[in-house]
Amino acid sequence: MSERLFIRLGITDGEPCSWLVWSEQEQEIIASGELADASALQTLSERAGNRPVDVLVPSDVVRLMQVELPEKGQRQALKALPFLLEESLAQNVDELHFVPGAREGDTLHVAVVAHEQMQQWQTWLNDAGLKARKLVPDCLALPLAGCQWALVQVGNQYLLRTGVGSGVAVGKDWLALLLPQLLDGTEQAPTVACYTEFQDERLDCQLQPLDLPMLVLAKGHLQSPVNLLTGAYQPRKEYNAQWQPWKKVAMVAAVALVLALVNKGLGIYQYHQQAEQLQAESEAIYRQVAGATRIVNLRSQLGKTLSALQGGGVGGELFTMLQQLQPTFSQVPELKPQSLRFDGDRGELRMQVSAKSYEQIDKFRQLAAQQFTIDAGAMNNNDGAVTSTLTLRSK
Repeated sequence: MSERLFIRLGITDGEPCSWLVWSEQEQEIIASGELADASALQTLSERAGNRPVDVLVPSDVVRLMQVELPEKGQRQALKALPFLLEESLAQNVDELHFVPGAREGDTLHVAVVAHEQMQQWQTWLNDAGLKARKLVPDCLALPLAGCQWALVQVGNQYLLRTGVGSGVAVGKDWLALLLPQLLDGTEQAPTVACYTEFQDERLDCQLQPLDLPMLVLAKGHLQSPVNLLTGAYQPRKEYNAQWQPWKKVAMVAAVALVLALVNKGLGIYQYHQQAEQLQAESEAIYRQVAGATRIVNLRSQLGKTLSALQGGGVGGELFTMLQQLQPTFSQVPELKPQSLRFDGDRGELRMQVSAKSYEQIDKFRQLAAQQFTIDAGAMNNNDGAVTSTLTLRSK
């Protein structure tokens, strides 16, 4: 859609909010106005309709800074932005939202704003039913128009953009006093795209078409190098429009899924019934063969009986230990025994095992420790396989 709704918020909920609907295709203003305060934003919900909503916020409360990134480890440096700028900020970094902006060589422009202020702006928009696509400091929405700086007057304030990602908002009477500081180190007068009639011998002012300030900001907003809606404030994508044509298809698919799950559940129930029947038959056979009258754990009792049938010697003890280890091997299928050695005199089973990771060997050791006393040797990583030696003794 070519029509967009632009809104310029204030710092507090009592300040006026300007708005403008602009058609990119027709390059003309559809409607514009000013609201008395933030509570009146709800009157724009109908006007917004399906139009994208782009928001401008006062640069007064957004600090635009620069940081030099090291040649190496720039990705890690981006994550450490709060700590790189901490000494230049009076506020605790945990209370601030950091947004990386444009880059010029090793210099990165960064916008810093308080979480409290961000949350306040979002509350106003949410209460009005408005979903912003982009939140931009107003001075960075000024088009540079091929100049080094850009200037416009909005009410009793000047917005001055001094670079790709830098700028200030200053009271009308204070700009002349601030210029020496901004020009410090500048050998010649910078060229300034002036969207307001302004003259100062220290600046090379190049007058631009004197449009409505909100229109100037709306046009520059689309090319702004920074969007404050990042991280926790990033808007969720809306899928309602795409969802509607597929709604009936999804409902049919959901019904089919439910029926499939019901069918699967019935199958599992039948398998459980069959398993219980097989368990009962196995216990009956064991009672008949072994003459047992009470069965607590069929697998354990069967193992002891087999051990007794083998004479209770070394082979029987080894067989019992392997029987007890079977469930543990089943729970860690990635672990494979490479060699086994059994010491009958000491009742020790020594195993050399291999797995894909240290965690798998450690998991096997913890599970086996429920039944055995385990001594674990050092773990070695060779050609992507982790090996270790485990010595097990029955508790």
